[in-house]
Amino acid sequence: MSRLIPAPVTRRAAFRGLALTGALATGGLLLPTAAQALSTSGVQKSLWGLYYYDGVVDGQIGPMSRTAIRAFQTDRRLVADGDPGPITQAELVTVVKAVQKPLGLVVDGDYGSVTVAAMKKYQTSKKLVADGRAGAKTMSALGVRRVVAPTSTTGKLVVIDQMSTGYFSSENCGPTAAVIALVGVGKAPSGYTSSITGNRAVVERMRVSCGLSPAGRPTVKSVSYYGSDLTDLARGIRATRGAASQVSFAAATDAAAVGRTTILHVNHGKLLGVSGANYGHYVVARGKDSSGRILVSDPGRAKSIGIRGYSRSTLINALQMNRGLIVG
Repeated sequence: MSRLIPAPVTRRAAFRGLALTGALATGGLLLPTAAQALSTSGVQKSLWGLYYYDGVVDGQIGPMSRTAIRAFQTDRRLVADGDPGPITQAELVTVVKAVQKPLGLVVDGDYGSVTVAAMKKYQTSKKLVADGRAGAKTMSALGVRRVVAPTSTTGKLVVIDQMSTGYFSSENCGPTAAVIALVGVGKAPSGYTSSITGNRAVVERMRVSCGLSPAGRPTVKSVSYYGSDLTDLARGIRATRGAASQVSFAAATDAAAVGRTTILHVNHGKLLGVSGANYGHYVVARGKDSSGRILVSDPGRAKSIGIRGYSRSTLINALQMNRGLIVG
């Protein structure tokens, strides 16, 4: 069961806002800092420099800009919604910096006139089209990866029964989901076994990594609340060689539909369509079944359900809090 805490509106809105002006890093979540944030014009300028956008840099996110954003998001394995939110901004800055580094420039993530001039000089030396833009051929020559390889085959969606995870098993949907997610991205924690009921020690260690229990004391809690918060899970995943980015519930759901491994914060009763289960719960989603339904591993119903496909609308309607994690 998850911790039932209202999410501040400003925190949720930051993921959709175009004018991110400061850092947003809470509880170990991987969110852009001010140095990674871009203005709307900055988004367009970066997309132009990386050969995704051919329009005018006018500070207006219109159809051409959104098409370019979607193309970039697709290449970088982000949720392709055309929204230049903080995660997309941070990735743009990261790629521009990667392009600037081999040119010997100040690595600031700004695809401005200095970068354009240096790029033209480099392209001329390599007998490439000297347009100052980092297209596919230029990025290849620079040794910079343009397209992120799919991660859907690095692991698999598995089932772990939270009710077999020790003293706090009734509260362990969160740390159990974190372990399932790490297996899904090919980063199974040490000691993980494919047995549904054989991962007590692994989940107990995850509780420690999440800050929920002290090391060596599995029957003691380090927190005053029941269950776990999403920030706890992000902390535990990061401590176990993984990455975790908080996004909206819908964005996490859509990421799962294209093969990303995500943790969703659902109302368990609404998800299952049963009464008497009106509480928050964490499940892991990834990929689709043959009918196009999004596959979900439910640690709270590991033995009776295991992995089941749900329609997008069913998952959206089961939202408990408007947030989820994309795990990598």
